[in-house]
Amino acid sequence: MSHLTINRITKHFGTAKALDRINLTIPAGKLVSFLGPSGCGKTTLLRIIAGLDTPDSGTLTFDDTDITHIPASRRNFGMVFQSLALFPHMTVAANIAYPLRLRKVDRTRQANRVKELLELIQLPHMAERPVAQLSGGQRQRVAIARAIASEPRLLLLDEPLSALDAKLREAMQVEIRQLQQRLGISMIMVTHDQREAMTMADEIVVMERGRIAQVGRPLDIYRDPANEFVADFIGLGNVLPVEHGEDGAVMLAGGQRIVVDGVRERGKPVRLLIRPEDVCIRDFASTSGPNRIEGKVAFIRDVGASLEATIDCAGVTLTATTTSRETPGLAIGQTVFAELPVASCKLVAAREEAHHA
Repeated sequence: MSHLTINRITKHFGTAKALDRINLTIPAGKLVSFLGPSGCGKTTLLRIIAGLDTPDSGTLTFDDTDITHIPASRRNFGMVFQSLALFPHMTVAANIAYPLRLRKVDRTRQANRVKELLELIQLPHMAERPVAQLSGGQRQRVAIARAIASEPRLLLLDEPLSALDAKLREAMQVEIRQLQQRLGISMIMVTHDQREAMTMADEIVVMERGRIAQVGRPLDIYRDPANEFVADFIGLGNVLPVEHGEDGAVMLAGGQRIVVDGVRERGKPVRLLIRPEDVCIRDFASTSGPNRIEGKVAFIRDVGASLEATIDCAGVTLTATTTSRETPGLAIGQTVFAELPVASCKLVAAREEAHHA
């Protein structure tokens, strides 16, 4: 099956380096997400893959063919833009048929393909409706149908769901993922929403300031982040400054000794990562245990299925996720013990203060 290889791609805009020697392989038939904050280079990389921008150096290879300087129109990649870029004066059917008309596909084949795609996106009754009369989710589906009308070898999506409200956005995440799995098409999606990437992608490429910080499956990146930036960007996390202690343990800012899972080379600055769902809240009556820190509940946020408690301890602030059943009567100002299970305490490389120019 087709796959894309990105080799040492570099791109400048004036004196700013947007991409810095990017190396990456996109597996065939998978949904890969480029994830990172604004300005990290993810959209620039997508545009270079699409053929809309040209790299300063490096190569792109697709199916063992160098496509670095092949025009976008000859790559046969589909693309869904953030703005969707549909033609509002055209009907749904005309929008979907547009790329087929450009390729001079005969009218009968056009009609059959449009009918097939309308069934696929579950809008067969909307064929003759002007796009301007559709809801946000319906327009989203039409944009995807148009992008795959010419059976592209690769589908590229640039933050396609950013304009939708939260509930519709989640519904569309499921629809796009199911569509990708049904078609078996290779798909790259740019997003700055870590939840979107976690729930949709087979593989996530986390980007930071023009470089790749980590590549891996969503759960692997969440549970074993490569460094402080990834730990902080992916999901909620308690990322705490620590100093190396004796016997492989570390010391928190308040002087508490914490036993951790695994060791990291001494002399290099590290951070302690523990996810909020792994922090256990205990009361005075509990028996003593390792990695137990006394603190006071400073804030409680009720998010329905769970509670997020902020606990002020000596020198550090922890966020813990719990439920009313697990911690009945939890209240602001209450003294508690935050227990950090050894297996859940990970050390990650501290963020570099200086990076490339």
